[in-house]
Amino acid sequence: MKKFLIICAALLISGCNETPTPQKPAQDKINLDAAKDGVYIVESSRDAELGNGTLTLTIRDKKIVAAEFTGYDVFGKVKDADYGSLAGKDSDDYRKAQAAVAAIKIYPAQLVATQDLGAVDAISGATVSYNQFVETVKHAAAEASR
Repeated sequence: MKKFLIICAALLISGCNETPTPQKPAQDKINLDAAKDGVYIVESSRDAELGNGTLTLTIRDKKIVAAEFTGYDVFGKVKDADYGSLAGKDSDDYRKAQAAVAAIKIYPAQLVATQDLGAVDAISGATVSYNQFVETVKHAAAEASR
C-alpha cells in the first residue's frame, strides 16, 4: 500500500509540472476566400502611451502578397532608431522600445510568408504592436471581403 501511495503521489506531482502548450486563439484566423484584389490601408486603435500603427496590405488572387506595418508614437512620429531614447540609448526602456521597432518589421514578413495570422509570433516587449498588427490585419481582410 505504501508503494502505491508513493507512485500516486509521484504521478500527481509530475502531472502538475507539465507546461501547457500555448494555443493561438481561433479569432486570429483570417479568411481571404471572398477577398478582392487590391491595396488596403488600415489604422489601428491608439494606445494612450505607445501610439498606434498603420497597415498596408496587398491582396492578389486571394493571397497576401505584400504587407507593411508602420508604428507611430503618441506624437505621431514613426517609431524608428530613436524611439524610446529619451532615457538614453543604454536604458532598458530604449532596448524594449527597439524590440517593438524590430517586431514591427517582422510581423508583416511572417504574415506574407505563412498566409496565416495565427502563425505570426508575438515578440516579447512588443505586445501592443502585436495586438495592433492583428487588429489591422483583421480589419483589412474584412474590408477586402466586402
